[in-house]
Amino acid sequence: ARAARSTQLMLFPEQEPAVDPGDIDRMPPGAWPCVLDADSTQLAAVASAARGNSFVLQGPPGTGKSQTIGNIIATSLAAGKTVLFVSEKMAALEVVHNRLRQIGLGDFCLELHSNKASKLEVVQSLARVLKQSGSARPTEWSSASTKVQELRHGLNEYAQALHEVRPPGVSL
Repeated sequence: ARAARSTQLMLFPEQEPAVDPGDIDRMPPGAWPCVLDADSTQLAAVASAARGNSFVLQGPPGTGKSQTIGNIIATSLAAGKTVLFVSEKMAALEVVHNRLRQIGLGDFCLELHSNKASKLEVVQSLARVLKQSGSARPTEWSSASTKVQELRHGLNEYAQALHEVRPPGVSL
């Protein structure tokens, strides 16, 4: 049997169950403002984090852990939350920071792990974020989420029609 190449969640005890990747299509896409590409296991991790679950996100290289973390951070920022992202590897911090910078969220990252950790740079970073507050356009997000929901519904109907059992007892 081949090992799955996807991210996995290890929940801490006494929490709500994690969101099942199979349930993602039944949830509204606008619930989590994911700004990076994500598959169903990654979206399940984002949804679980949005529920307030704490977990360890693990997976082999290339399974999208940094994208998932970027989406969790973006979703948390949209909800007005503060995020502390730590890693024992500097490369992991840099990858996530670079992804957030590429999508326009770099100013919301306070780099305390780099040579930019001077008092002046921290103050300047905070000033840039304060200037941006209130610049988001929720109507654009709502419109895009509605469009994604419509497209998803159409694709799910198509998949359901393909798997419908027809005479002589088989599906396409």
